[in-house]
Amino acid sequence: MYQGFQFFERAKAECRCQHIVDHMDNTILEIIFPSEGEVRSRKVVTRSRSRATGKYPSWKMGRMVQWESVNELNAYRLLDVNPAAIAYHEQPLTIQFVLNGETHKHFPDTLVQWGSSRELWEIKPSSQANRPEYAERTRFLETALPKLGFAYRLVLAEDLNKEPRLSNALTLLRFGRAPVSDLNREQFRQIMLSSGDIHWKHILDGEFGPQSRNIACRLILEGQLAIDLDAALTPGTVLNWGSPTNQRKGKA
Repeated sequence: MYQGFQFFERAKAECRCQHIVDHMDNTILEIIFPSEGEVRSRKVVTRSRSRATGKYPSWKMGRMVQWESVNELNAYRLLDVNPAAIAYHEQPLTIQFVLNGETHKHFPDTLVQWGSSRELWEIKPSSQANRPEYAERTRFLETALPKLGFAYRLVLAEDLNKEPRLSNALTLLRFGRAPVSDLNREQFRQIMLSSGDIHWKHILDGEFGPQSRNIACRLILEGQLAIDLDAALTPGTVLNWGSPTNQRKGKA
């Protein structure tokens, strides 16, 4: 399940330092990945930081992912429960670019791998995202970065905080971190396929065994079992075997 490290190392090898020099006012000069052996393009968690930072234990990445705002933490939680997100990385690279004749340096918050495509995220509350300088930078990078193999997206903090999706993610992460054995996985699959509609109540009541909730949550995290994450998780929530319909590329 942990394809993140291999993806990141491959991406670094493909794009250690790419250049576009077209002698125009608006252009990307460089995309620079961290030095060999480094995970991030800059430090996130330090003793001197005045605002809250921390480390999030990602089951998908198999390591502690560092965050420097609660909004980033929520993004990583949601990416961890989205099977369409193969891997993600904090502070993954540096973009040097010229916009309106001025040179800038930008550190996107996150790099997300959606299948074979890569998307850079900048995470901000709407009050900041609407500032002219950020809006102009976003428009430029959305147009310029695909030439180098990246999509670019400004992700709003308000979208990451939406309920009940965030609470559902926290429940899945609380109970679904432990791996499931092949035997338990197959037994659960067979019961699901033969029992017709299965509801969350059946899971809470332990009808599939004492580890019903842990197994169900883990299979949802892996994308083998599906629920509607945008609806409140209640005893009547229906579980389906197969790919979820509301977990897709581009949606945290």
